[in-house]
Amino acid sequence: MEKRITLHRVSLVGVIHTAGGFAEARRSGIDAAEIRVDALPEPPALRKVAGLPVPAIITVRRADEGGIKPISEQERLASYLSFLPAAAAVDIELRSARRLREVLELAGRDKAVRIISFHDFKTTPSLAKLRSICARARGLGADIVKIASRTESPADVARLLFLLGEATEPVAVMGMGPLGCASRLLFAKAGSVLNYGWLGAPQVAGQWGAREFRRLLELV
Repeated sequence: MEKRITLHRVSLVGVIHTAGGFAEARRSGIDAAEIRVDALPEPPALRKVAGLPVPAIITVRRADEGGIKPISEQERLASYLSFLPAAAAVDIELRSARRLREVLELAGRDKAVRIISFHDFKTTPSLAKLRSICARARGLGADIVKIASRTESPADVARLLFLLGEATEPVAVMGMGPLGCASRLLFAKAGSVLNYGWLGAPQVAGQWGAREFRRLLELV
């Protein structure tokens, strides 16, 4: 059966950032798996990604947006292209979208979902800036706009929730930091289309483990 990501469905994404994450992906109840190529000790074999039981999101994160190791733009381009045959989606930062346009164009041709993401590890931007980010990402071909920001106050959470509520096209929002876990559960229930939990080992402050996230989503 062809593995695809449904744009308007709320999905739980397990993040594979360690070698053990591949085995965990088979028993965590996830809807999709994000392959953090920048975080893994070695790039996985293409057949290993293709053999996952769920759709694969390929991510090669740049260092200033949470990437684990510095990788040149040329290396990132080559990595994305090498995994496209097994990708149900690619995730490229807004700041890299023009330089990696080839990846977005090929993904669109292959009917892979194009996620354009924005990360702010210090704060949650104003609503006006969040709207601008969404508009710019859509203009560059985003099927899903993904925004992750630091949430320290109810006002931070409220801005992301308002953005999610007014969206007419698929958006994924998530909090990091003190209110990260609480806000992620709220956003998932409010319709954030991609909701991330770690597999194998914790990764980001404010992120649930995938199994626990699934359990909580079914409870509330």
